[in-house]
Amino acid sequence: MRTGTVKSDPTVTAVSLDAKPATVEIQDCLDTTGYRLVYAKDKRVVPGSGGGKHLSTATATRYPDGRWLINYGATHRDQPC
Repeated sequence: MRTGTVKSDPTVTAVSLDAKPATVEIQDCLDTTGYRLVYAKDKRVVPGSGGGKHLSTATATRYPDGRWLINYGATHRDQPC
């Protein structure tokens, strides 16, 4: 099971309101240093499951009903931040 918290502070990096559909690009540095995979039985940390800080990107799209939904997201483990 997972324990702890993921820290996030996203930033909008691009806005395309005139596009069809309108989109917003989001970038974040996800901090999972306090988020651990542990054994449920005794809460020991699972070896090799340590966290870190990695770049994450997402695209939000405005749908015809006015809602903004994330339609793409990725964590780039090869890009620390």
